[in-house]
Amino acid sequence: MGPGANALITIMQLPVLADFSLFVGRFHPLVGHLPIGFLLLAAVLEWWPGDQSRSAVRVAWILGGASAIIAAVCGWLLAAESGGGDTLFWHRWLGVSVAVLAIAGIFVTGRGGRVAKGYGLLVAGVLGLAGHLGGSLTHGEDYLYQHAPAVVQRLVGHTPDSSAYRDWSLTDIDSISLYATFLQPALEESCVKCHGAGEQRGGLRLDEPHFAYAGGDDGPLFEAGEPLRSHWLQRVTLPRDHVKAMPPNGDPWTYTQVELLRYWIAEGADTNFVFDGEEMPEALKALLERDYGLDMRPRRFVDNVDVPLLKEATMDRLRSLGWQLSALQPEGGALEVQPKPGSRISAGTLQQLADAAAEQVVYLNLDDQDLDDADLAPLPRFSNLNRLRLNGTRLTNATVERLVELAHLESLNLYGTQVDDGIFEYLSRYPNLERVYLWQTDVSLEAAATFAHSYPHVTVDTGVRAGAPTSSQTK
Repeated sequence: MGPGANALITIMQLPVLADFSLFVGRFHPLVGHLPIGFLLLAAVLEWWPGDQSRSAVRVAWILGGASAIIAAVCGWLLAAESGGGDTLFWHRWLGVSVAVLAIAGIFVTGRGGRVAKGYGLLVAGVLGLAGHLGGSLTHGEDYLYQHAPAVVQRLVGHTPDSSAYRDWSLTDIDSISLYATFLQPALEESCVKCHGAGEQRGGLRLDEPHFAYAGGDDGPLFEAGEPLRSHWLQRVTLPRDHVKAMPPNGDPWTYTQVELLRYWIAEGADTNFVFDGEEMPEALKALLERDYGLDMRPRRFVDNVDVPLLKEATMDRLRSLGWQLSALQPEGGALEVQPKPGSRISAGTLQQLADAAAEQVVYLNLDDQDLDDADLAPLPRFSNLNRLRLNGTRLTNATVERLVELAHLESLNLYGTQVDDGIFEYLSRYPNLERVYLWQTDVSLEAAATFAHSYPHVTVDTGVRAGAPTSSQTK
């Protein structure tokens, strides 16, 4: 047989040899526990009083050294499929160090004494560190303290998992990062132990967002805008018995996690991408509410406003002035305020309300109160005013102009007041106005329609006018 044929046979045998080396390497978790037991036994026996245990100590060192060599060889072969990483590097070389120290221990500890005792402690320390790194590779770097008390976790620099206690009511739904809030935690739970700082199987690292963009040995992890062409989505949706299914062990990704990944890639695969409640598919909103308790429906201003509670003495004093106060939040300080039935509110009474509760009044109803522009002058002081009812008062365009200062005003009722077309100059400057009611005023239908066309986000309701065939509610 010629040299060319021999070379060809050698090349054909390479995959077989590679498979065999991995077969041998995967015995490492099994044999790796043998040197732990033998060498710890040897270290303990070195401190046993008397010389009767010397023969047992020597046997423990011999068995520990032999098993440490076997474990190191198997571990070295197993590392070939692990892709590298700092944790793997140190675990590999500490394992070799344990094997060398164990063999040396057969001779160094022959006569016992202080040297043997100190040497046993040294080997136990190196062995413990190597074993800890091995556990980190197998179970993840936070495995040891994942369920430790929060104070212990903070001492070792680990942030306690608080996802189970997430209170979405304190979160601005327009600032939720899809990647940081949902995808990165999923990666840390099921992927980072094989694709983290300590180990990068397949050359892939996922413990930080920017590493995901680098991809791995198989190329890019995803193609922005192309979910179905992205390896990431393909791997987490493969059948569980498929050799390339990810994660290979543990629970697969949930349907909601897969759909979040699909949506994130489709929207451009930007780690800074934040949810848009108006653009998000309704099906995905339903999944978020079902699995995470996250309600993506737009929240009212009153749900988000944070103001201090009024003191009970202040509340009582305002009630004595004729005000009816109703809490708008279970625990917050936001209030709905209106006159008590049959009460007449004066300019002074409104001024006292502004002095006592300028932040707390969110809804204010002054319907049918005998108040003019001068009497209503305190209104701009209610900085969190969101809904204001002034139906039947004697206000004019002057009050509407002053209300431009109310940054959170969304609803304004001016039914039966003395306003006219001039108010639209001021309403156009209201930053968050959504609804204005203008029944039985001097506002013309033409001016209302023109304003509504220019500001389609504002509903202008002029009610039923004389001579008009229908109500002209325009948006």
